[in-house]
Amino acid sequence: MSKSVKAALLANGAIAIAKGLAAFFTGSASMMAEAIHSTADCGNQILVMVGQKQAAKGRSEFHAFGQGKANFFWSFVVAVVLFLLGGLFSIYEGIHRISDPKPIENPLLIIGIIVFAVILEGSALRIALKESNSKLKDLFSTIRESSSSHILVVLIEDSGALLGLVILSLGLILSEFVDPIFDGIAALMIGLLLIGLCTVLFIELKKLLIGESLDRETTKKIKNLIKDESNVMVHINAVRSMFIGSNEVLLIISMNVQDDASGHAIEQDIKELKYKLQKTFKQHKMQIYIDVFEF
Repeated sequence: MSKSVKAALLANGAIAIAKGLAAFFTGSASMMAEAIHSTADCGNQILVMVGQKQAAKGRSEFHAFGQGKANFFWSFVVAVVLFLLGGLFSIYEGIHRISDPKPIENPLLIIGIIVFAVILEGSALRIALKESNSKLKDLFSTIRESSSSHILVVLIEDSGALLGLVILSLGLILSEFVDPIFDGIAALMIGLLLIGLCTVLFIELKKLLIGESLDRETTKKIKNLIKDESNVMVHINAVRSMFIGSNEVLLIISMNVQDDASGHAIEQDIKELKYKLQKTFKQHKMQIYIDVFEF
């Protein structure tokens, strides 16, 4: 089970309880929106764990290439849950409070919860970045390029949670010193933020669900490796790939070989090619199939 998912679940569980209590005692709409956000995140991490458990079952009679895509499906369900429970409810709460603004009670309690939440969310985000071998400055490129759906979910949720806390802080300051209506506006903005993050998650998971291939640069490197390392290859007909799980790739290679090459030589060549491909592109777990035709 992924460390980043476990860390996110523990952090969001503690934060959801703290935010819920703060919303109850302060009457803050934006804090209630954040409490719902964190509660939805807890459910999301549980769904991601379900996906990881199913994906770990491996091959079966009815799943010849394994069940890795279960990760993609359950992560897509996460996006739906975050959209419905997090985004739409926060927008509803914001509109309700804008139409009937009320002063926030015990603002110092909210400040304490914000500090507590920033520490926990920041720690969970750091663990997710470490697991994905990336840095905070590369967050957007990591989200765009990652094939690990659980990493996508955790990175988007944790970064969104930190942005939500910034909005919550601004809403608190403005509602205290300018007008209570800003508490409702902050809740509305948190809802719009969540829907925006869900949209990003929908787009990235759609690509994986319908069968995203390796990027062009990686495919080019695979072709070059075959040309450099194969002793019997004459022509590469096609290199096709598809992600079948988090960092799991189905790779199919079709190539023409020398018509005078012996069966043993071809068999050894294929065996060595598979080994070198798996060693060179070890960031992916590859299932490799090579079809050969005499030229």
